[in-house]
Amino acid sequence: MKGTCETLRVGGRRGVLYLSPGGGVRALLVACCGDRLEDMLPEIERFLAPRMEADVSPFALASLPDADWDADYTPWPSTELNGREMAGRADALLDATQGPLLSAALDRLGGAARVGILGYSLGGLFALYAASKPDSPFDCAASVSGALWYERFADYAAQAPFPRLMRAYVSLGLKEAKTSRGPMGRNKAASEAIHALLAARLGDENAAFEWNNGNHFFEVPQRIGKAIAYLCKL
Repeated sequence: MKGTCETLRVGGRRGVLYLSPGGGVRALLVACCGDRLEDMLPEIERFLAPRMEADVSPFALASLPDADWDADYTPWPSTELNGREMAGRADALLDATQGPLLSAALDRLGGAARVGILGYSLGGLFALYAASKPDSPFDCAASVSGALWYERFADYAAQAPFPRLMRAYVSLGLKEAKTSRGPMGRNKAASEAIHALLAARLGDENAAFEWNNGNHFFEVPQRIGKAIAYLCKL
């Protein structure tokens, strides 16, 4: 399995577009939230290679790699995490993602059957926030070891519309779940609660929760590969 990676011009920003092997209209275009997509692609490809023919239809990943982690992926300001100030600029990044980035990617692809969003850590928080908005274009979403502990997010998600969402994936590392102190100590309960509300809305067959081995930084490309494979089954 060997796809191609291209540069997109998204306004004045650099975007990245990855195309998996296969021709025709892509079954899925995924906005991928994070700054290391290009670095992780070889490992993601190795993980997905044996699954491509049987389970995974041709897909594409689009990303804006210059996002500011603490500022751009957080939905509202928070100083709850010691030593880090979360600026809450997610709406501005969301405008750039579901507007210029997706438009440029879809123009290059000639369309896609479905559009999804995926993120790791704070990117996973951003992915579910994006899918929750009333004007969301996202048919599916994945939070990979997502920062769902974020202040007030579980309460927000319980009331959010998730208007187009048909399939959702949430994962967490087993060692991540053992964190007991500080805001991150809420992540296990918050992740399970958000998965439960999505399963109630979408049906158990369309909302997965997966436990992975290790801590927050263990086998991240493989975890992203699992999420892509699940979203591609929609």
